[in-house]
Amino acid sequence: MKQVWSAAIVLGAVLGHAPAQSNVVLYGELDAGLGQRYTMNDVGFISSYTGVSRWGLRGSEDLGGGLKADFHFESGVIDLGSGAVAGNGGFNRQAWVGLSGAFGALTMGRSSTPEARNIAIFDLNDSAEGSSALRNLGLAANGSLGGSSRQNSQIQYSTPKFGGFDARVGYVFKENRGGSPNKDFLQVSGRYSNGGLMLGAAVQAKVSSEPGNRTGYTLAAKYDFKVVEVSGLFKQRETELAGRGFGLGAAVPFGSFTVGLQGARLTNSSNPSYKKATAYELFGNYKFSSRTRLYAAYGRMNDSGQLLNGTTNSTTGERMPTPKGNTYGVGIVHKF
Repeated sequence: MKQVWSAAIVLGAVLGHAPAQSNVVLYGELDAGLGQRYTMNDVGFISSYTGVSRWGLRGSEDLGGGLKADFHFESGVIDLGSGAVAGNGGFNRQAWVGLSGAFGALTMGRSSTPEARNIAIFDLNDSAEGSSALRNLGLAANGSLGGSSRQNSQIQYSTPKFGGFDARVGYVFKENRGGSPNKDFLQVSGRYSNGGLMLGAAVQAKVSSEPGNRTGYTLAAKYDFKVVEVSGLFKQRETELAGRGFGLGAAVPFGSFTVGLQGARLTNSSNPSYKKATAYELFGNYKFSSRTRLYAAYGRMNDSGQLLNGTTNSTTGERMPTPKGNTYGVGIVHKF
């Protein structure tokens, strides 16, 4: 009997001092429909048109004293029609580990940029991959400063919220950036919200000391009047070729249904053919629940926009416009 009680006491002591287990969440988003992208010649199956087909794992461990260890892995699925993995495969969207607490949060690895985390919300249609007026002119709200919405080997710090304000700073050593950049990656963003008002800003240091490079920045504002939500964004890209431009949008809710219109225009570029590139999108979303919605969207670009959004002929170096000047799609998005 004494041996049994001794074993129970030892087991209780071990369990009492056992570290807390990690809380792991499996999540994802699936987008599939029918339509025609700017880059398609005919109507067909589309995926990731207004949402982003992806899946991931995230979690944390309570270390005590308000301190947590966090991690995040996320993989993109480029086409639900084939199940093909986007990019270079693996967890190509997020792959980081970090610590969080009263001081804020520190993460290290491949992660979304400060601009993506704080400015994406100013696109009223969630930076739709297929129809976004801003995205298709290189002015994407969810991250086009620094050339991408994500960075490899990024060290990022985010502050706690102070009276509706929070800020982020991201840094990547030039040795970890790949290619031949001769400057480190440094980006800062901030966002303030109070009632229906939201303001945001992001600044990107020069990505290179070569001619034509400069400091990039984004300024954004949004106000929710309840009967209509309006948003505006102005962006200067880090290169004179990418130029600068703005976007304006409005969205009106009707119960579970929301309809909106957004437009964007490139006001300056070192390439005269890109100046005055213009795009707009008309969209509608019907929510069955917080996780499932139906969508319909239509977008159009002028000739300068098609050229800007086109591809470069690998043989001649000539810039080729998109096959179509308009895009449209209908489909379903489900989150889990």
